[in-house]
Amino acid sequence: METSQRDALLGTITWWGFHALLVWIGAWHFLSRNLADGGLFVSDLFAGALLLATALSLLRLSIGCHFLRFVALIGILLVIYRAWNGKVELGNLADVAIWAYTFYSFGPSSWRFSLYSPLGVFGKLKA
Repeated sequence: METSQRDALLGTITWWGFHALLVWIGAWHFLSRNLADGGLFVSDLFAGALLLATALSLLRLSIGCHFLRFVALIGILLVIYRAWNGKVELGNLADVAIWAYTFYSFGPSSWRFSLYSPLGVFGKLKA
């Protein structure tokens, strides 16, 4: 089945937009961090891993997709940990939504079957 130009455009916008969101999340961590306290924090490692995984995914390397799924799983677990400690905030819902979509959209089924997942558009386009 041939993919229409409209669907290809929407899929491509989703691909680039979602990666831009992930880069923004990682970069915002470093841009908003107070450098006076020094040291390296777990959140710095998480944001750095997110930026690295996103860069690998943009290069369309399969390790990037797997690494993004791992980072998404860690992100979900961090939100659950905060909720377990009673530090739930409204923004945690958005975090869970972003990480759940990341985990799903870079999974093996979405690569082949979902046009609007970040990788689905490339599998559906007719060469």
